Amino acid sequence: MKKFHYSLETVLDYKQQILDNLKEEYAIRMRYVNEKILEIENLRKKSSALRDEFDDVKHRGASIEKFLMYSSMIDNLDKQVEVEKQALAVLQARADQKKAELINANIDVNKFEKLKEKKKAEHHTLEQKQQESFIDEFVSNQAKSIRPA
Repeated sequence: MKKFHYSLETVLDYKQQILDNLKEEYAIRMRYVNEKILEIENLRKKSSALRDEFDDVKHRGASIEKFLMYSSMIDNLDKQVEVEKQALAVLQARADQKKAELINANIDVNKFEKLKEKKKAEHHTLEQKQQESFIDEFVSNQAKSIRPA
């Protein structure tokens, strides 16, 4: 019997390639998001350590210049955290956008795969009917050749 051939195979392959590319792009964007989260955590740790150090300096006593220096450094780290949080929001939005594209591409590929399975099942059913028809015809011809005329 004739082998199954899906006429939209090239389209399915193309859609799958797009899906694979989107997966890679999404993974890259998520890596940027995770790196930015780590960067913010590190800035917060530095700020916390600097605050602890500043508390020690306050208890021991120090010059006003040292107090101002610590205060300025802490403020700068806090501002840097806020800037990085804004950058994180942008990166997260880009990742979410890519995720939406990825979901749509996945749905698209699934549609073509389901259509392929449906066509394959139809082909199998038709092939089975042809085999049954051939067997019926063969049996009928055998019965005719056995009968005396």
